Amino acid sequence: MSAETSMSVLTARPAVAALEERGVDPARVLRIAELSRDALASSDARLPSGSVLRLWEAAADAAGDPSFGVHVAETLPAGAYDVYEHILSAAETVGDGLRQLTRYIPLLHDHSTLRLVVEPAHARLVRRVPAAGPQYDEFSVALMLVRSRQASGVAWRPERVTFQHGLTHEDGELSRVFGCPLAFGAADTELLIPHAVLELPHPRADATLLSVLIGHVDPLLESLPPRGVLLARVSSAIARRMSTSLPTLADVAAAVRVPERTLQRRLAEEGVSFSVLVDDVRRNLALDDLANPDLSVTEIAFRLQFADPAAFYRAFRRWTGESPTTYRRRFL
Repeated sequence: MSAETSMSVLTARPAVAALEERGVDPARVLRIAELSRDALASSDARLPSGSVLRLWEAAADAAGDPSFGVHVAETLPAGAYDVYEHILSAAETVGDGLRQLTRYIPLLHDHSTLRLVVEPAHARLVRRVPAAGPQYDEFSVALMLVRSRQASGVAWRPERVTFQHGLTHEDGELSRVFGCPLAFGAADTELLIPHAVLELPHPRADATLLSVLIGHVDPLLESLPPRGVLLARVSSAIARRMSTSLPTLADVAAAVRVPERTLQRRLAEEGVSFSVLVDDVRRNLALDDLANPDLSVTEIAFRLQFADPAAFYRAFRRWTGESPTTYRRRFL
């Protein structure tokens, strides 16, 4: 993980508060995370990401609760995540609220990304972080779901949830909270959301309040270091070369005029690997190609440099949960 990666103090405070509510002294947990109470005092403070992730893991151990993250998300007092909660609930619908969150997630974790991708079959809320921390990941994703349910007044369920981290325990609590099939060890953390859920209204939507909140938070984004330009250049170079061969790191480094080792390091600082970017580009090209009825699935497989159609089918099912032919039938 890059030393520059940081997270808002808001991401750490709930773990400490939850320990104190359970009567557990957080002093040892703070020492493990190499954090002080003073570091948590200012709402504007930013903390090293590694410290925040260690804090959550140590807090779960201290509490003796393998599902500490989701339990904290369920019981976190309203407003603990400050303006971000109000932005979500002031939006008109569930979909609008989630779209707003995607804009501001870098303020919570400056090397995290969150995207809402609407596809013919469903929507995907996709998050990627440089390094997965099971307790914090489960807390943050569960909190998004809990706050969205509260804002809509509907206990909606995703179709499926995948996590970047591996399965660390199985006590049934994650399944209870999310109410859907779960998977672990994926390239991204992802919620599959039915289209109808995106249209659920927020009874307390307030366009005027939302405008005021956005006016307050937008300037804060400017204080973060710019990112994403390199990823766009690399993704574009991968896509250009995909029609002739499966791009290598060396090929793309030469195309974007960055030394190979430097490119590898800078991608790591952005929280992504070259292989993951290749996979993303393949996926996006596959979705575009399947919308073209003049291309057969076999042709698409070879255009994307898969060894055979069976390998493409396996990759596409991993990406979307369905086969290319099923996806195309729904799309066309």
